[in-house]
Amino acid sequence: MNDDKKFEDDKELDDLFDPSKNTKLKKAVKKAKRHTILRNAGISLLVLVALFVGGTIANRSLVYKLEGPAQMAVSDFNQISAPNRYIGKLERFHGFLGGKNTLSTFKILDGKVVYTGQSEYGYGLFQDEYAGWIGTETPMILGRSYDTEDLAIQKYNELGQREMIFFYPYVDYPQYKNDLQQLDQLEPNKVMEVALSFDQAYSMNQVNKMLPDNVTLTWFWIDDLNEEEKKASQSREVEQTDENGKQTTVSTPPLLRSEYTAYGIKAINENNEKIEDPLEPFVWALESGMKYNTRYKGEFERVYNNLLGSDSELTKDDIRVFGAVVTGDAESLKDLQELPFIKSSSIGVVTEKF
Repeated sequence: MNDDKKFEDDKELDDLFDPSKNTKLKKAVKKAKRHTILRNAGISLLVLVALFVGGTIANRSLVYKLEGPAQMAVSDFNQISAPNRYIGKLERFHGFLGGKNTLSTFKILDGKVVYTGQSEYGYGLFQDEYAGWIGTETPMILGRSYDTEDLAIQKYNELGQREMIFFYPYVDYPQYKNDLQQLDQLEPNKVMEVALSFDQAYSMNQVNKMLPDNVTLTWFWIDDLNEEEKKASQSREVEQTDENGKQTTVSTPPLLRSEYTAYGIKAINENNEKIEDPLEPFVWALESGMKYNTRYKGEFERVYNNLLGSDSELTKDDIRVFGAVVTGDAESLKDLQELPFIKSSSIGVVTEKF
């Protein structure tokens, strides 16, 4: 090895252990590491942002798809039930893989809008339409009527509005409601809704002709029962066993139909406009409701199948009307008092005319 080569090797060795140059090396390594960390952090952040944005878009798309059937079913069910009651404001809340909608309802009394309450329903992968609901507890006065034993007390909702009830024409009840006879007790500036129960089934055209022109027909109560269901609604003799093991025969009270469980056809829409062909939106709602797998599907199918004629097509000829809901002031409603086809009358919501 010559002297020059030896000098270069010694210089490289000295440089390696030179503290000043070793510090520069460490700084370079740290800088490279810092750049690597920042780059990886940036990539991770971009991935998280992409996942968040993509997840949000995917969740929103999924929630809209989950919301549609529930929202449609609730709307359709209101169309085939809810005497003189309409959906008002709808508030929609989207969450993770589901959501909740809150809606208000109202009634129309001789042109005046009356608020009737609020309800909500859920939807999604982790909750159904009940939105966590597990039951309701109320005093009897705020309950619903199911049979003649409930006639002992007038039922109300939480807003203090009276419940309307209907009586089947094929049942011979031991007592009836006849609220039309109380009209003289009401002030002349009051307007109200009244549920009328007929003495027999009529067609929609017959009902339109039978009712006086000075009252507003808002809803047809229809026969939605099959023969077995009609039999079950009448008083029956059943065997019961008492605490001593003795068997006795008792009679069950005949069933009524509350406005909250009755089915029918709306004659006016939510804008207080007369519907030219009331059967059309009713049939559409039934057929629409059967498409979705919601808690209402079974009832949509039951009502539709019970109404269906022998030709497998639902027409006006298949609709039998058991009663109706009308609105008006006390003076105009007095024209109903002596009509022979009205078997029973039940006043619902009462309010000021203006």
